[in-house]
Parts: sequence; C-alpha cells; structure tokens
Amino acid sequence: MTDPAEADLLLRALWTRIEAGGAGDGQALLDPSALSEADRLLRVSATPEGASPVEAVHAVAALRALRFLYGGDEEERLVALRLLTEVRLAVAELVTDDSFAAIGAGLDDGLALLGADLLGRARTDPDPSVLHRATDLLKEAVGATPEGSDHLAARLSNLGLAYRMRAERHGSGELDLAVSTGARAVSACPPDAFDRVGCLANFADSLHARFEHSNDPDDLELAVSAHVAAVEAASAEHPLRGTALGKLGAALTARFVVGERPEDIDAAVELCEQAAASAAPDDPFYAQHHTNLGMARAVRATLANARGDIEGAVAACRTAVEATVPGDPSAVIRWQNLSAALHDRYELLGARDDLTGAAAAARQAVGRQEELVGGPSELAVLLSNASAVLRVRGDAEGDEEDLELAVDTARRAVELSEPGHPGLVNRAHNYATALLSRFDHRRRTHGDADTADLTTAARTLRETVGDTAAADALPTQHLGSLSTLGLILLRRFEQEGHTDDLDDAIRVCGEAFGSLPHRHPALAGAALNLGSALQADAAGESRGDQAVEAWRSGSAAAASPVALRLACARQWAEFEAERGSWDSAVQGYAEAGVLLPLVAWHGLERSDQEHGLMRQATVARDAAAAGLAAQDAKHAFRSLEQGRAVLWNQHLHLHDDMDALSAVAPGLAEGLRRVRSALDDVNFATVSMLRRV
Repeated sequence: MTDPAEADLLLRALWTRIEAGGAGDGQALLDPSALSEADRLLRVSATPEGASPVEAVHAVAALRALRFLYGGDEEERLVALRLLTEVRLAVAELVTDDSFAAIGAGLDDGLALLGADLLGRARTDPDPSVLHRATDLLKEAVGATPEGSDHLAARLSNLGLAYRMRAERHGSGELDLAVSTGARAVSACPPDAFDRVGCLANFADSLHARFEHSNDPDDLELAVSAHVAAVEAASAEHPLRGTALGKLGAALTARFVVGERPEDIDAAVELCEQAAASAAPDDPFYAQHHTNLGMARAVRATLANARGDIEGAVAACRTAVEATVPGDPSAVIRWQNLSAALHDRYELLGARDDLTGAAAAARQAVGRQEELVGGPSELAVLLSNASAVLRVRGDAEGDEEDLELAVDTARRAVELSEPGHPGLVNRAHNYATALLSRFDHRRRTHGDADTADLTTAARTLRETVGDTAAADALPTQHLGSLSTLGLILLRRFEQEGHTDDLDDAIRVCGEAFGSLPHRHPALAGAALNLGSALQADAAGESRGDQAVEAWRSGSAAAASPVALRLACARQWAEFEAERGSWDSAVQGYAEAGVLLPLVAWHGLERSDQEHGLMRQATVARDAAAAGLAAQDAKHAFRSLEQGRAVLWNQHLHLHDDMDALSAVAPGLAEGLRRVRSALDDVNFATVSMLRRV
C-alpha cells in the first residue's frame, strides 16, 4: 500500500547513507538494514499497478552501485545495472554514461540485460506488452552495441528469438526478420565462443518455425544443418549440449514426417534418448527432453512400423507430464502429447484403457487451453490433435459428447489456420472425419441424419486437398484425406442418391488407394473405402470384382491396423456370399479367421481380448455357413473350432514343448519360459477374479 509519508522518510534515509558512502563510510552502505530500507522504500512508494517513482528507483540504484564498488558481488552489480538503466530510460539526465562506467558497464549492457529479463518472462507470460517491450529493448541494445563486441552475437540471438515469438504468437510477420537476425548472430559469433551453441540453436528454431509456416523444405534442411552444427559446437561439458541434442532430434523427427527417410527417425530417437539421459529430474529441460523422446518414438512406432517403440513413447510422455512443475504453461502441450501417444498405442494394440486415457488427457489439454502461451498456431495444433482422439473414442463408445467436442475443436483448429499452412490439410481431415462420425452416429441412433455435415466435410477437404489433381502429386501423408473424401461422398450418395457423388467417390478412393505405398499403415483403410464405393455401383459385375480385389489387398496389408484388415476380409466374404460366389467367400472368411487371434493378442487384458472377439462374434458362424454352401464341411467345422477356441489356443501355446529350442538356444528358451510364466500368471489371476465376481 502506498504511504507517501513513510516513503519520504525512507528516501531521505537512503540518500543519507549514499552521501556517507560517497564520503568513504562503507559501513553505512554495507549494513544489512540498508537493503531492508531500500526494499521497503520500493514497496511503500509503488502505485497500485506496481510501478515505483523514478526518484525511489534512482536512490536504490545508487545504493546498489556503491555497495558493489565497496566489495559487493556480481549480483549486486547486475541489480545496479538494471535499475540504472530503468532510470536512464525514464529521465536520461539522472544517469550519465559515467554512472555506467563506474560499475564496468555501458547503456547497451543494461538494455540487453533488461531485454533478456523480459524475454525470459515472456516465455510464460501471455501479456503481449511484455514481449513487445522485450523486443524493443533488445533492438535498442543491438543498435547500441559496437561492431566487434563479444556480446553482439548473444544479443542478436535474443532479438531473433523475440522476433520469432512475436511472429508465432501474434502473427507479426517477422519470421523472415527472425531468420536474418539469427543468421547475423551466428556470423558474429566466433567458432570457439561459448555462446555459439545457443546462437545456432536459436537460428535453427527460427528456420524450423518458418518451415512450419511456409512449408519450404529448404528451411527445414537448413534448420537440421544448424542443429547439427550446434551439437558439434557443444562440448561434453557444455550446459546446452543436452538441449542441442534434443532439438536436433525433434528436427529430424519433423524431417522424417515430411520425407519418410528411415535414417532420420532412427537418428532422432537416438539423439532424444541421449538428451533425456543427460538430464537429472531437477534439470529445467528434463520434461522437454522426455517430450521430444516420446514424440520421436511415437512417430517411429506409427509411421515407420517400429511398433515396439510405442511403450517407450507413452512412458516418456507420461514422465514429461509428471515432471512438469505446477503453473508451467508447457503442461498443456505435454498433456496433448500424452494423449496422442496413448491414442497411438490404442490404434496399434487395442487396449480400451489407452483410449479412455487418451480422451481424458485430451480433455485436460483442451480445458487448460487458456494457459497456452503460444499463439494461434500452437492452439490450432492442440485443438486438432484433441479432436482426433475424441472422435476415435466417440466412434468406439458411441459417446455423443465426445463427438460434439471433436467437431467443435476441429472446426476451431481449421479456423485458426492460415490458408496454405502446411498443417491445414491434417486439421481439415480431422474436422471432416469428426463431421462424418457425427453424421454416422446420428443416423445409427435416430435412423436418419441431415447431410449438412457431409456437405461441410466434403467442401473442407476439397478446399485443402482437392480432388482433381493427380494423387501422385500429393504428399503420401495426405492420401488418407483423399480416401476420406471418397467415403464422405459415398455416404452422401447413400443418403441422397446423386450418382455424381458416387462417381467422384470411386475416382478419389481409387486415386488414394493406387498411390499409397505397399506397406503404408493407411492402405487397409483406403482399400476398405474403395471397395465400399465400388460395391455401391450397380453398373456391372466388373465393379464387384474390383471391390473384392480391393478388400483382398486390404486384408493382406500387414502394416495396417488389424481392425481395418479384418473389416476388409469380412466385407470381401460377405459381399461374395451375397453374390453366391461361395469359394471366394470361403477364402475371405478364412483370411478373417487368421486375423481373429490378432484381435485378442497376448498383450491385452482379458477383458479387452473378450471385447475384441465379441465385436467379431459372427465371423466363425458365417464362415461355417459359407463352407457348407461351398460343399466344404471340413472348412465349416474348422471355422467353428477356430472361432470358438481363440483364447484356449493361446493358452495352449504357452505350454508347447521347448526341448528342441533348448537344445540349440538354451538362453532363449529360458527367457521364453519366464515370459510364458508371467503370461500364465496374468491369465490365471484374471480368470480367478472373474470367478469371484
């Protein structure tokens, strides 16, 4: 609370000490009560907004400067420098250049120090004025710093960081300026300088940010090169070495997503592992290193088919969330990353608890979006990722609330994205699939649904992906969007009967399916959509044959999720049964039967195994019926036994004789026995629990 009378007394007392110190009485300055009086003066003279009058700040600055000159430590000098600079900016004549020189500094040093302080605060403070003030001070500091100064590179680097933050948060259009300023910082920094690692890392981050904005691959290549140089410049003892390793790993993860070079994602995981291992739990970068590691492993698990990475991805993302201190705005992003990793593990392995956890984490992230310090770009990523998870759970559980939130968050993500933004295609795809899911849910629950959702979804995808350009001109990661467009057009045809929609659906689904690599995870889904579109065309027998071929290919797509492969096999078999092509139907059901054990694989909880098999409960019965219709009683009997005994066969496989393996690889055999024993204990405990209920 402001107290003018007390402030006046304290100000007089402080100047008395300062005058005594100037006359040689160092004790008057170094007395501990002097700092107490100075702190009290700033408090009682402050306005309700927290600002202290310049005369009070001037007195405290003079006190701190003299204390330093009488033997105070470096912290005393830095406090004096900050305060003297603030006074100089407010009333220039109160602080001369000689005042700065007395403590071994110049105005440029003070400007740089205040700017760096505010820049650090701006990382967690969403108030735009903080970042704008930091940028202005850093710009003045750079302008006042002599060419050739040892400090110029670091100040340019901070200014480049400020420009980048303004561009990302407020759309200031300063990304080019951030890059050019970062390049100047690197050029001004000697090869052996301590600051070189930070300058290179900041420059690389600005290039990466510009790549995300413009999708220019040259920027990403230059960013990777700069990160490599930062790692090479960081000695084993350099405090930023772990940060440099983690940033390079994150950049290589991004380059893999764009170019799909296996060596990039392998190197990314290794680098992120090194960064995570280099940091203790109390390290300020500990959580960020684990976030980078989690994302690299998740990408390798889902896009490079290294499915063993998914456990490590979830563990790393969970560690990052747990290590985040309360109030850290990065918590929002880390909840988002945990949600994505759990969702990926659900897609790969099928445990429903993962889907529930992913949706809960997504809701945590969305619910805390006001804490997000980043600008519209980061918010768009957050909302789009949350939408994808909520939509999957809404589909799986029939949860209308999840589907409504999925549509809303995806729509907002698209609205926040600038035209031409490289992330817009994926965000539009999430929005379109959320609208499609809501349409399907309403049609199932109400018997009919308004096609407005389908029309909006189709328009959104056409505006971002297009449906007339050759599919081979699209990046591989966008072909799934083209296939989804075909499915949306098919749904609208089924609802409204316009043949133009069906023709377009067949065309775009065919383009997407034909352009996907043989081992791409999206292949089975594209095959399922193409087959469904071809099946809907009653123009001729050839369409039906083409549908069967598409489903046959989808069922054999080993890199795709089992659920989609099984859906292809069932569609193939059921369609052939409807046509009376019993031999082909038997083949389709046989393929479905082979996939059934993968739905209930050993790594799932017993309840998830049973849930997965219940969703395929009619497969064995229908396969047997097809066998009888094809005059193949043995196949009919085998199908019934195969479907009835999936879990029992898995149990028996745990007890196969291992004498032959023991003879050639005793260590491997012993390890397998331990795994069997652990699985047996889990199965026994689950069965015992079920019996007690």
